[in-house]
This record gives sequence, C-alpha cells and structure tokens, in this order.
Amino acid sequence: MDLTHEYTHDIGPRFKYLTWIIAAVFLLIAGRLYYLQVIKGSYYHFFSEQNSIKEVPLPALRGTIYDRNGVPLVENRAAFDATITPQYIKDHAKAVKSLAKILNMTEEDIETTIKKNKLGPSYYPITIKSDISDPEVAAIRAYKTPWYEETDKFDMRGVDIQMRYARTYADGLASSHLLGYLKEIDDKRLASYESKGLTNYKIGDFVGIGGIEEMWDLHLRGRDGFDQKVVNAIGREVIWPDIELIHEAPLNGSSLNLSIDADLQRVAKEEFADNKKNGAVVALNPKTGEVLALYSSPSIDLNKLSSPDGGKYWGELVMDDDRPLYNRPIQGAYPPGSTFKLVTATTALSEGEITPATHINCPGGLNFGGRFYHCFKKSGHGSIAVVQAITASCDTFFYQLGLRLGIDKIAKYANMMGLGQITKIDIPNERSGLIPSTEWKKKTYGVDWQAGENISIAVGQGYDTVTPLQNAVMISTIANGGYKVTPHIVNSLVDLNGNMVYRWRDDSNHERVISDEVVKIVQEGTRGAVNSPGGTAARLSQLGLKIAGKTGTAQVIGKETWKSGVEKLKDHAWFVGYAPYDDPKIAVAVVVENGGFGAAAAAPIVGRVIKTYLEKTGA
Repeated sequence: MDLTHEYTHDIGPRFKYLTWIIAAVFLLIAGRLYYLQVIKGSYYHFFSEQNSIKEVPLPALRGTIYDRNGVPLVENRAAFDATITPQYIKDHAKAVKSLAKILNMTEEDIETTIKKNKLGPSYYPITIKSDISDPEVAAIRAYKTPWYEETDKFDMRGVDIQMRYARTYADGLASSHLLGYLKEIDDKRLASYESKGLTNYKIGDFVGIGGIEEMWDLHLRGRDGFDQKVVNAIGREVIWPDIELIHEAPLNGSSLNLSIDADLQRVAKEEFADNKKNGAVVALNPKTGEVLALYSSPSIDLNKLSSPDGGKYWGELVMDDDRPLYNRPIQGAYPPGSTFKLVTATTALSEGEITPATHINCPGGLNFGGRFYHCFKKSGHGSIAVVQAITASCDTFFYQLGLRLGIDKIAKYANMMGLGQITKIDIPNERSGLIPSTEWKKKTYGVDWQAGENISIAVGQGYDTVTPLQNAVMISTIANGGYKVTPHIVNSLVDLNGNMVYRWRDDSNHERVISDEVVKIVQEGTRGAVNSPGGTAARLSQLGLKIAGKTGTAQVIGKETWKSGVEKLKDHAWFVGYAPYDDPKIAVAVVVENGGFGAAAAAPIVGRVIKTYLEKTGA
C-alpha cells in the first residue's frame, strides 16, 4: 500500500502538464477551424462554388531564321485562335451553334474537333479554329460578357481567344522546302516524340514539319510561360486580391543563321516557278560543304499555308499531281544521265583501266549482245581519249568503259563520291538514291548481273538514281581536288541573349576519295565541256566566268516507246558545274524534269546561279 501511494505521488504532477498540452492542441485546432470557416470562409466558399485558378498561356517567340548575310527568311506575327474549354461550357449545343455562326463553320466540324480531343482533361482548351480574322476576334470578345442570361443571342461561356505567334516569310515561295513549315501536332507525332523522351510537347502545340523547322524545332520553339488567373464558373477572370498568383515568363526560342544565300534562292525561284518548270537547284561551297542554295519546284507558298485559308490550301497541295510537298533536292531520285560519266571516267582512271592517252574508237555506237547502242552523235566521234570524251560526252567511249570495268568497281567510286547514300545533310527525310551492284541485284531480283547492263549504268541509265544534292556533292568532289564534303545548312545557333549555342566549324579534314592525278584529268574534261568549241555546254563560255561542268540528259522512258508531244515522257535535263575552275567558290547541280537536253534547259540556270553568286561576292 505504501508502495502504491508513493508511485502515484511521483507521477501526479506529470498529468497536470499533459492536461495543459492537450488543451493547447484543442485550442490550436479550434483557432485554425475558426480561421478557415469564419475569417476565410467566404474566400474558400468562392473557390469551391465558383471554380478555380486558371493558367493562361504566354506564348514564346519562335526563333528567327536568317540567311548567310543576316537577311531574315522567316519571322513571327501574332495570330489568334478560338478555343473551347469543356469544363466551362454550360450549354453545349448553344455554345457550338454560337461559334459556328461567328466563325463561319459548320456545327458538324466543331463537334468533330471537340470529339477528337474528348480524351484530354476538361480544363484544357481545344482549338476550334486557328488564326481567326480580326472581325471574328472582335465578335467573340463583344459577346463574351461578364454575365450570361438565357435571352442572350450567343453563349460564349467556355469560349476563349488564345494568342500565339505564327510565321511570316519575306518570300513564301523561295525557300519553302528548305525551311519547312509549322503545323499543329497530331497524336501520331506526339506519341513518337514521347517515345523519344521529348515530353515538353502537348496537343495544341505547333511544331516544325520538314526542313530546318523540324530539324531544329526544340531550339527554335523556346518554352511557353503562363499567368495564373482567378476565373469564375464561366471562365471569366475576376479580381481576388488575397491570393498569390504565379507568373512564369516565356523563354523565347534561339535564332538560326544559315549558309543559304537568299538571292540564290530568289534566282532559282524565278527560273523555275516563273517559267512553270519542275525540278531542283542545289548550290554548295565545294571546299566546305556549305549549302548556298536548295530549291525545289513546284514550291509551296508558306505565307498562304500559314494564313487563315491554310487548311484549304493544304488540301490543294495534297491533291496536286505535281507533288509540291515533295522536296526534290533531297528526295527526288533521278537517273543521272551523262553527268554520271564523270564517275565512270574517275573509276577507269583510278583502276588503271585507261590512261589519259588511251583512245577508243566511236563509229556512232556499239554492237553488243545482238543490239546496237547508239551514241548521241550518229556519225560518231572517231578515235577519242578520256578528256575529249568528257568534253563531247561520247556515249560509245563510256559504253566500252562500262564493259571493261563491271558494275562493282563503278559502284565503289560512285559511293565514294557521294552517290547512292545519304549525304548526312542537316535536314530530315533525305533519300539515298540507288547505285546498284551485283550483290544488290541478286538480293533484290534473285538473278545475276548481266554484262550488257554495264553499258547503261556507265552512262547514267538503268538502275542508277541520284538526288540533286548527291550530284552537287559529286561535282564538288571533282571541283575541290578530290575531297568528299558533307553538306550543311546551319552555320550557327544564337540564344535570345546573343550567346552562341552552336557554331559549325570546318575542320578541313575532308576525306580524299580521288587522287590528285586522276582528278586533274577529269577537271580538264569538265573545263572542255564549257570552254571548248566542241563542248556540250559551250554556250556558257559567253558568260566569261571560268565555268566547268557536265551536261546530262536522262531518259524517262525508252526511245522505242516515247511518244512525241507527251511532255511527261520527255527526258530530264541535268547540268552540274562549278566556278571559277581555277579556284572554285561555288558548285551547282540542276535538274529540270522533262526539260529535254541538259545543255539547253539546265545549263543556263546553273550559269545564272553562278553569275549571281560570283558578282555578289566579288569572287
């Protein structure tokens, strides 16, 4: 008993302190409840009943793209999109009907757009119409009143206008395939980006498609910011002073400086678009690989594509039989015609099959396998050596080389000079073309290579296909003394603070693929093609610009089945050239689809491009 009394006497004071602690906790809880329910009650009641804090996007400026001389090729303008936020829509049918009338759309089109985005969160705005007109903006703002009554003509609850930046172009037709364009991201592309770990894209974003815009999208697009706003149940902003709202400023995109010359793009456009020709122009600095021009015809009017009528224009482009969306410089695979004779000559000289003094007789063609292969000069060239064969483009000479060499040796040097493989240019969707081999034919067709096929391949027909860009790399290899260059378009990337994020550097450590002795012989032949009286492009010598080059005429269909007057069956016209031939500053490849003879259709375009560039640079 004494022990129990002693124990309770010891712990008694401790219960007194515990009582005070419990009382203090209850007081704190009661005070907090009073603060929340009485003092701040109306505040939290407002948010529980009248909705929420809304993040209003602040679009970032997309980076400007400049040519090599600081001329802007693409800039930005403000564009306004009409959107619906599902959680703020109170009368769906009336809201759709209201928007249809204001935006001159059908209710069915609006419903389709909403349904397409029905899996997204209800608080996320859905773009109903992009780049709406000023009157449409004014109408939505006028009818979106702070209050709504059932008698109102339009129901704008949940309807908003979002501002973003759209692209504007100094010349929308001159550089469309080179630059690419912007388009709202679709589910397929979004999923593709997410699979690659690119998580800063969302439905509604406009992204680069094709060309520079796609390849450099992450750097150009910047990062959007946002402002938090207090909004009521119909999405209207209200003033509520007792809450801290977050503001995150947008981070504008970086700008690009290209190697492209805007004047050369303009010249190419004038030669093709103004004369309704299809084809491509590629111009390189043959020593560095800088792309000076890259033009595809038919072109796309980028200003029209980014206008309010862009959707209709896109439909016209898709249905156009001339395939204006096709980027011919990097995707067009054409038979190279006689421009390929430069590869055949290089192969024969490098392999020791001929020397500069070797002569082959041209009687006007070659009999082989029971068939007569004609030379374009029916009377023949007589006994001729390699330099003169390049100058005069003697078919018979190269038929003979094809038979002596075989396809695999020719394919080896064609690949070394940039044909039949991607060049690794810094824009997407490049095609490789095709340089066949015995292994390729066996694998593809299950049959052996035939000796007679070497005759066609040697003069750039048969299975051979190359892109204009690849042919520009090939002629650059000859122009610069035998070094293969990698073409590039972007010279530098500069952030919004003027800091250099990326700069292309020419390490001048290009791979030599042709010996000095061989390349000098081939160069002599290309000089003769322009500067000798018997050269196939002798008319270009009148420009006095020391141009060297090679013509090419590539059959679209065999002569036996060709029909006179059918334009689409005419030969493609090629010319590859460079200047000045004693110190090359520019190399150009031009193909004119169904243009006929290279000397008549393609060579004059190369001449004008070269003349424009050399006069401009004072070279």
